[in-house]
Amino acid sequence: MSDFPPLPWLRAFEAAARTGNFSSAGGELGLTPAAVSHQLRSLEEHLGYELFSRKKRPMELTTMGELYLPWVIKAFETLRLGTQNTFGAKDTRPVRIRCLPTFAQVWLLKQLPDFRAHHPEVNIQLHMGTWASAIQSTQLDIEIRFGNGEWAGQRAVLLCRDPVIPVCHPDLRPEGNSLEALQDAPLIEVIGVADNWQQFFRQEKVQPPARTPALTVDQSIAALELAAHGMGHALMSGFFAAPYLADGRLVRSLPLDKRTDQAIYVTCAEGPISYGSQMFLNWIIERSAPMREG
Repeated sequence: MSDFPPLPWLRAFEAAARTGNFSSAGGELGLTPAAVSHQLRSLEEHLGYELFSRKKRPMELTTMGELYLPWVIKAFETLRLGTQNTFGAKDTRPVRIRCLPTFAQVWLLKQLPDFRAHHPEVNIQLHMGTWASAIQSTQLDIEIRFGNGEWAGQRAVLLCRDPVIPVCHPDLRPEGNSLEALQDAPLIEVIGVADNWQQFFRQEKVQPPARTPALTVDQSIAALELAAHGMGHALMSGFFAAPYLADGRLVRSLPLDKRTDQAIYVTCAEGPISYGSQMFLNWIIERSAPMREG
């Protein structure tokens, strides 16, 4: 095997020949263009022939490169098929996604038929129940979460950012536009959210209510449903409340917004990800573009 080139050199050669330049090959392999060029130089020195004509733009294969490329492609394809036949096809493993329950019910579940139409080969495993919080992030491929966009070891892409607004059943809307009107009103709080009623009152320079919220729940969708049934006022992301406002189940309690640095992000681990994960990531970023533009 002393005359067999190292596999990284061959991967660099195949990727550069297929993509047509070192930058694209490097992006695919997780290398800099300079590293790809160095590996190709090493391969050429090992073989004793130039494989690329670097005098032409775009870069072209030499005659020896054209003769060698089909053998390299065939070798990698044989290796891929052998691995698949022995160990199973990795891409058949579902993309494991943990999603905010409210985001899933308000938006994602309605959009997934479009993803299925474009990528029928990708299987999705969606976790959105309360028990899903027990799953370790290392066991997931994609997460759709609420926060400030900073999670260690994660690449985060913004999906939607909306102000936080107070909402209620139409029959509970108070007279006037001052937050003081809600000091004695029943309030619904969501456990664990950064933007709560106490902060909202302080932002408006109004004394927060002395008593605890009338109802406390662990999911935004539960707060929305309780508010829609006249149980109190909920402080909610405008995006989550939008369907309820549109059909009249809820109205804005007051024409006030809460300033927030929290938003909805899609995240994945830094570094290479599976084909299915990349397809889902590309799709959701494109599909959610109107929410960011709005």
